[in-house]
Amino acid sequence: MRRSAPQVGIREIREIRQKLRLSQPQFAAVLGVSEETYRTWDSGRRAVPEVSLDKARALAAANDADRLRSLPALANALGVHVRLLRDAARRGRLDVVYENRVVFRNPIPRATLSAGRAFMERYYKRSYSRYAPRPLAPKRAQAPPDWASRLLDIRCKLRLTQARLAERIGAGGKAVVYQWESGKRKPSPVLWGRIEELVD
Repeated sequence: MRRSAPQVGIREIREIRQKLRLSQPQFAAVLGVSEETYRTWDSGRRAVPEVSLDKARALAAANDADRLRSLPALANALGVHVRLLRDAARRGRLDVVYENRVVFRNPIPRATLSAGRAFMERYYKRSYSRYAPRPLAPKRAQAPPDWASRLLDIRCKLRLTQARLAERIGAGGKAVVYQWESGKRKPSPVLWGRIEELVD
């Protein structure tokens, strides 16, 4: 038996509330409705207005831990300065994916909220307070002088397309790999380290 549209909306808004781990009063306040109004939706006594359902969907999307975000947006969500996250990305402490677009010849990093929380738990609480001992940074593998020919050789041995290699190491796309192989750009230490991990 197919569910009617109002029933689907009722089920969806309830699932969103549960996913966000909010009580009915808390979720009602976020949506800008009274507690009693929300209760009628959650219990199925009244259909959910589309405008409120859209607001709930937007809230769920904004809190999706696996959605890629810019580092300024991630810094805002975590309550830290964006420079801290940029430094963490360079050191390999924050797991990032690089876009095809570049700014001042540098690819743009993006990261998920899950990756940001992992960085905060593993490094920030232990090493960025004033008195905490700093853990050793991960070993950074510098790209060799002949990175272009070596990368092409690695990719052929692994039988990977440029697009597939980019996907495996978290690079922006096949255009980035093409620029490495043509010698136009040099892979960052973080990404070269991921390439070496594929070989290992």
